[in-house]
Amino acid sequence: MLWRIFYRPYGDAMHDQIQTEAENIFDTWEIYKKIVSANNMFHRELYADVAAVLQTVKMNFSFLDLGCGDAAHFATVLAGLPIGGYCGVDLSKTALALAADNLQALACPVEWRCGDLLEVLAASTQRYDVIFTGFALHHLSVTQKEAFFQAALAHLNASGCLVLVDTVRAEQEDRAAYLAAYCGWLRDCWQGVCPQEKEVACQHIMDYDFPETLSALQAMAEQAGFRAGLPISRYRWHQLLRFEM
Repeated sequence: MLWRIFYRPYGDAMHDQIQTEAENIFDTWEIYKKIVSANNMFHRELYADVAAVLQTVKMNFSFLDLGCGDAAHFATVLAGLPIGGYCGVDLSKTALALAADNLQALACPVEWRCGDLLEVLAASTQRYDVIFTGFALHHLSVTQKEAFFQAALAHLNASGCLVLVDTVRAEQEDRAAYLAAYCGWLRDCWQGVCPQEKEVACQHIMDYDFPETLSALQAMAEQAGFRAGLPISRYRWHQLLRFEM
């Protein structure tokens, strides 16, 4: 799910440690639930916009959700759409169990895969009409981001699309400026979390967030073979982008 600021999904040498931490985070995720409940990261607006995008794709579309988390937001979004198949991928077995409960009402075939986003893509030859990932890409290195766009393109059906929700830096904003601005806004404006919890969030962001500018993401996508990413909506640094073949 896109969305989780405390889930560090991908890494190189730290993969085993991160997988363990992903489990621990979903076992004690009260801070995360507070953040989402207060809509501090604009989940309501972003998922409403995602629903609007999905209404434009073909009937019986196949859907790959990378970093699905508990899939709580998609329980509502997908319920009213002509989806033909859903596959959710996440590092956390706990998250996948929650997601299975949340999406049990879907009438289409549902599949779950536990693992690293890039590793799951590398091990699969299946193609989809829509690939979605939310609040996950900014945890990757530049090399991993480039590999992600290449892998996503290779797993899309003809006329398929990649739908991306993530934090995006302003064009003239370097990472240091982004971190200062985002954490300043978080401390001043986030609701429903105490000061200590805000500091936990800020520390995570400073340690693990590496968002790109829109132009950088578009360049990576174009280099992989996508057309330029189309910005759909933006709420402060939180953006919805659509990339087509």
